[in-house]
Amino acid sequence: MKLNFTNNNLLIALYFIMFAVHFLLWQCLGIGFETTLIRYYFFLTILFMMVLTIVSIFKKIYPEYLGFVFLGLVMFKLAMVFIIRKKLNITEIPNYKFHFILPYLFSLFLETVFTVNMIRSADKKDPEKDEKNQ
Repeated sequence: MKLNFTNNNLLIALYFIMFAVHFLLWQCLGIGFETTLIRYYFFLTILFMMVLTIVSIFKKIYPEYLGFVFLGLVMFKLAMVFIIRKKLNITEIPNYKFHFILPYLFSLFLETVFTVNMIRSADKKDPEKDEKNQ
């Protein structure tokens, strides 16, 4: 079965499914610190939606610079995660690296797929670009 990642709603649904699975696993393991997990996911969701929105806006304004915009947003997101890590006291949770890095990487994967789809659709709509390259 091949998943079609061109639908943006599917990417957002996969993100929230990841949260639900992670939260259920968290409850089954009885780790505690549920408020920290929920606050982290709330923050990660804001960053995830911010990246999707800004990439969509820049696709309409400057489609040729979409890759650079994405790279800048990834750097901004990483900096924000390092800043918020201190405020959430994530290091108090046992095996915190596995619990907080994997959701970050999965959201980064979904953002990358979204951006690649945007770049491909921008290239298909711009036939002048093909003529310039030849």
